[in-house]
Amino acid sequence: MRRPVFFNKPSLWLLTLGLAVLLIGAGAVWAETLKVSQPNQQLYPEADFAGTPLGPVPVDAEMNVIRQSGDWYKVEYQGKTGWLHRQAFPQAKAASKFSLPGLLTGGAVKETSSDEVALAGKGFTPEVESAYRQKHPEMNFSMVDKVEANRVSEAQLQAFIKEGGLKP
Repeated sequence: MRRPVFFNKPSLWLLTLGLAVLLIGAGAVWAETLKVSQPNQQLYPEADFAGTPLGPVPVDAEMNVIRQSGDWYKVEYQGKTGWLHRQAFPQAKAASKFSLPGLLTGGAVKETSSDEVALAGKGFTPEVESAYRQKHPEMNFSMVDKVEANRVSEAQLQAFIKEGGLKP
């Protein structure tokens, strides 16, 4: 039986090459870039806060996302590959626009952060704080703002973890 002319060796080679170019191009289009929007972020060698950081990452730094694992993103930044927690990218989408809840309700479903859950368990959310500030303009929130602005250095955090015998 005679083979069609289309499937000769040069045509098959060109077809394979074209498919490879398409797949590589699609991968480049699907690559995700996220911008850090939270201050005091560190790049870690593993997806774990207990590790020694590779270095700080400034606000507005753009990261090329390699992959995601749970709440951590493996990223490439200034020639380094490491992990950043999703708290660095609060604008990052947690679920696809084709998620089942979104399809059923017709709208996007907002993901709640663990910090929001903890505060909500105590009855205090950003919305509650805002409403409280509006209802009580005479209150001085400078001490609350001061406590919220308090930062702990990476060395202090590591010493606390080690001294307290905490497990990562």
